[in-house]
Amino acid sequence: MARQEIDERHVATLSAADTSGYWWYAVRQAWVEAALAGLPVHDHLDFGCGPGGVLSTLVERLSPRQALGLDGTEAAVDVAVSRGLDARYADFRLPLELPFVPNAITVLDVLEHLEDPVLALRNLKAGSAPDARLVVTVPAMPSLHSEWDDMCGHFRRYTRPTLKGHLELGGWRVERCRYFFSYCVPPAWLQRRVFKQVQDVEFPPVSPLVNALMTFAGSVERAVGGPLPFGTSIFATARPA
Repeated sequence: MARQEIDERHVATLSAADTSGYWWYAVRQAWVEAALAGLPVHDHLDFGCGPGGVLSTLVERLSPRQALGLDGTEAAVDVAVSRGLDARYADFRLPLELPFVPNAITVLDVLEHLEDPVLALRNLKAGSAPDARLVVTVPAMPSLHSEWDDMCGHFRRYTRPTLKGHLELGGWRVERCRYFFSYCVPPAWLQRRVFKQVQDVEFPPVSPLVNALMTFAGSVERAVGGPLPFGTSIFATARPA
């Protein structure tokens, strides 16, 4: 039986949010696009593509020559394919079989779902171009780990040293590693540590005004480079070592 990295309920939540302009996705997408802008030849692999919302947006905005999404959950792959994307099931514990050699790779909120992320990163490096740019995001701050992380199938929340260590052991040279969503830490701390609440959905609905304000806060944070030593997520770029 194929191992699922996320369950079908999670897939449905993601597919409803990832192309809707929801602030969390919009902020993360802006960081990713800025990191990939200007690559001379863009053959793109979305490693852990989920239902394909991110890959669909990248194809539309960056026009890669080739694009492929891989995911460990068949239900997510089915949604991505229904969106017209080239998406395929892959077991990230095994060497990758790719139809091209990617020089741009996104691994967005995937490593926390993998029991052995270093093995997956090694397999990814083996199939990538020597000058490939890897863009990674992960949930941060183990102190924020809660039942919500367990419900989402997270093995861990990262610190910067932990993420750098996994990347380096996986054969990647870290170029940049920053916390972001720093402005989300106070409410997340209150919710998870003080009130001990477990939210019912991953992306709770917000008003258009709140959505706009949270997106704006993210753009300001990105403009100044994510300088704070905390955040609910970490953003990193790397090249093959």
